[in-house]
Amino acid sequence: EKCLIDFVELIGNHSGENMAKTVWSMLEQYGLIISFVMDNATNNDTMKTSIGTRCSAQGIAFDAQKAWGRCLPHSIHLAAVKVHL
Repeated sequence: EKCLIDFVELIGNHSGENMAKTVWSMLEQYGLIISFVMDNATNNDTMKTSIGTRCSAQGIAFDAQKAWGRCLPHSIHLAAVKVHL
């Protein structure tokens, strides 16, 4: 079963730190974190690293590298673009 737990407007720029701040507030509200599915944009790398740092500071076991899944449609799109260029 799947459930969307939050959908919020990101106020400000789309930097990894700003995204981490927004995501962290949701994680605190719901008290959970399992994994992220996202594309390979550098701001997403910064966000997952920042979330990992925040988890460590709170004594929460979270490996940002292992809790990251690539978005399959995005990966397929990148491969298709590469083939057609």
